[in-house]
Amino acid sequence: MSVRDTLLRTARRAALACVGLILAAAPLGASAADALRNPSPAPSASPRVPVASLDPEAQAAVLGPLRAAAGAVDGIGRGALAAVYGGVTIDADARRVDVWLTDTSRAPDLLDLARVRDPGLVTGQVVVHRAAVPLVTLDRASRAAMALRVRGEDAPYAAHPADDASGVVLEVARPARWSGVAGPEGVPLTVVAGTPRQPHDWDAVKWHDSAPFIGGDVLTPDGKRYCTAGLPAVRRSDGRAVMVTAAHCFAQGQRVRTGAGATWDYGNGRTGHHVGTVTALNRTWDAETLVGADDNADESDTSGWKPLTSVAYSYRGDYVCHSGAKSAAKGHPTPCGIKVTDDDLWFREGGHDVRGVEGVDVHGWGSVGGDSGGTVFAVEPHGERQLRGMVSSGGDDGTADQRRVDWPEAVDVFRAFQLKLNPTT
Repeated sequence: MSVRDTLLRTARRAALACVGLILAAAPLGASAADALRNPSPAPSASPRVPVASLDPEAQAAVLGPLRAAAGAVDGIGRGALAAVYGGVTIDADARRVDVWLTDTSRAPDLLDLARVRDPGLVTGQVVVHRAAVPLVTLDRASRAAMALRVRGEDAPYAAHPADDASGVVLEVARPARWSGVAGPEGVPLTVVAGTPRQPHDWDAVKWHDSAPFIGGDVLTPDGKRYCTAGLPAVRRSDGRAVMVTAAHCFAQGQRVRTGAGATWDYGNGRTGHHVGTVTALNRTWDAETLVGADDNADESDTSGWKPLTSVAYSYRGDYVCHSGAKSAAKGHPTPCGIKVTDDDLWFREGGHDVRGVEGVDVHGWGSVGGDSGGTVFAVEPHGERQLRGMVSSGGDDGTADQRRVDWPEAVDVFRAFQLKLNPTT
């Protein structure tokens, strides 16, 4: 090794000891090694407009490159570098992506591999922080934490990795009674007060649709119980159209239709066009498949149908919208501004542990009963939408907790059922 190489390696190790300083100025679109040798100037301290205050189209312009960066980093982190990867968060207001690694000396490898994964990636800053526990361990510990019990107490409401990958956060009714409970696999456990998730499955949305059905259409088996169409898909095996909604909505083998009668006249005992029959359920992802009529990859938005052109995971700090049922009936046809707060959550619903994501509506609405199954999506430039998942549950209606929205991710649901996004919009 030359003296120059030795000095460069020493300099790189020294730089990595100050996690987030030099790497904070290293765009993912450049070689990580080059960025370490020739760091860009520090970001401007001039104030920026908070992303939460922007309309969805303006948000998309800011979030687009950050979403791409988070997706590329997460793909490498969960794959080649799973042993050291702790997670990723989008800090939209700072226009950066925060990444956690248990071994920060692997940061150049992570960034260079992410660049190989998507050579055309254009992004903002990527900041590396030190994690205490890798995400693969936090995932297992979170799932196991849902099985923890204390005499005289209800089961936990939810469990998820801490934002900084330091341990697992467990939500329960009375934290004081859980004092001294050890975390699974020796992972640090933080017990906090939480509230139960409420299934949102009893009112209607886009009422009178016909085939091909889309995300946001009302679903009912009997004109008394209602959910929402969520993920318009096709089977990978034969291309047959499949609509996915929440598993807590309808029973196996049940025939599901649209609403009928006057718009929003829910509970009238009337049903409309046949959408499909429930053919399979997956409780882990709170998802069930309806096979019958055709569907298209669109979501029913405030001002017409919008095409769903891609599918991706949601990361902390991102913003999404949904097209749930009762929200439309109550004058909120497309609630947006839902900021992702937990992107790897286990929560209790209907006697089952469900895995998904949680967000909080910065504008205060969130989701309500009847929204279950509704399409969760991110606004993309040029009027397009990126599919993220479908509404599963949230906080109690009419309370401050209503702002919470929980959803399983479309990527996971499609994998479980061997489906893909319908290519027809």
